[in-house]
Amino acid sequence: MNPARSTDQGTPLDWLNIIQRGGTEDWKRLYQLCRDAAVARQVADILRLRDPDLLASARLWKFLLEDLHPGMCVELDETRQNIGV
Repeated sequence: MNPARSTDQGTPLDWLNIIQRGGTEDWKRLYQLCRDAAVARQVADILRLRDPDLLASARLWKFLLEDLHPGMCVELDETRQNIGV
């Protein structure tokens, strides 16, 4: 079970936490999970809620997801300045 949540399955908020605060091994694991289009779509959708100060990591994941799944369009509202999570 994930000590941060009362579930044993990853959730979109887990993915966002990894993107914003995870280490290299966390990112590698998430990248492998994103080979599944459903997980990749969850990650793409949750990127909009990132911390505005951590836009660089969201841009990197946008590129990774679009590279893994050609045709996927990840929208980031880069003008948003309010914290979403």
